[in-house]
Amino acid sequence: MVRIHTTFAIAAICACVSKPLPAGQTISIGTSDQGYLHHAVSLPDRGEGYQRLRPGEETRYGTATLIDAIERAAKAVAEAFPGGYPLRVGDLSNRRGGAHQRHLSHRSGRDADLAFYARDAGSMATDNGSWMRFDRYGLAVRKGHVFSFDEARNWHLVRTLVMDSRARVKWLFCSDDIKARLLRYAARNEPSPQAVFRATWVLHQPGRGDPHADHFHIRVGCDPAERTLGCQEQAPFWPWQSDMASKEQDHARVSASDRRLLGWLFAEEHPNQGRHVFRGSFGIAPQPSTIASSYVD
Repeated sequence: MVRIHTTFAIAAICACVSKPLPAGQTISIGTSDQGYLHHAVSLPDRGEGYQRLRPGEETRYGTATLIDAIERAAKAVAEAFPGGYPLRVGDLSNRRGGAHQRHLSHRSGRDADLAFYARDAGSMATDNGSWMRFDRYGLAVRKGHVFSFDEARNWHLVRTLVMDSRARVKWLFCSDDIKARLLRYAARNEPSPQAVFRATWVLHQPGRGDPHADHFHIRVGCDPAERTLGCQEQAPFWPWQSDMASKEQDHARVSASDRRLLGWLFAEEHPNQGRHVFRGSFGIAPQPSTIASSYVD
């Protein structure tokens, strides 16, 4: 039965490829949970502003869009906050994509895990060499020591990714509590309303599976060329990615209610409220639930 299901899945993916794959061109084929990679790009073990959590391991491959986005964002944070510890990058995909030993997604080179930036008890930047799970107060405990969520550096990472026109960031999965902290920080410190608006949509806690209280899970979309070669992505299509502004996704163009959004951002605590951001703060029930409610790890 498993073999039959696998055969059908492979056949469905292959059916989406409308023409031969170009030699030497990196292509993500299929979806994040049922796909594979053609001519993958490798993320080096270290670069400016980042370091891989598992150096030397093979789950280091992705599309050029994903690899470049991570490298640009890590560099931007390092330049804005010199002297801090590097961004720790976890799993991407295998060289040819397909099933991942630790994830249900990460199959087509468009997913990666990014550890949160953290501070120690003295408010000094510290190395998050392992996944530290932060609670609603932005605190984590590891080996008897207390650490805090570094709102400034984590927000700079987020705003760099969502404002990067080449990155095509689809989602930044994280817990509701982490999202609330980031948006409150942004509301007080971010000069660009567009960055806050985009982050309000892109930051999201999955409806099922791990809430992602210990890392960001970045997922990038398909570029126009990849889509003609079998790359598939689900709704929503963000309006600021102009070629993705699908006519069937008009809900993504609805503006936020300033009063309701600001009230949510500045409230002291938001137990369980973050999951209602789409439905409550924007006054609509958009289609992103079709993907955000699925397992993303």
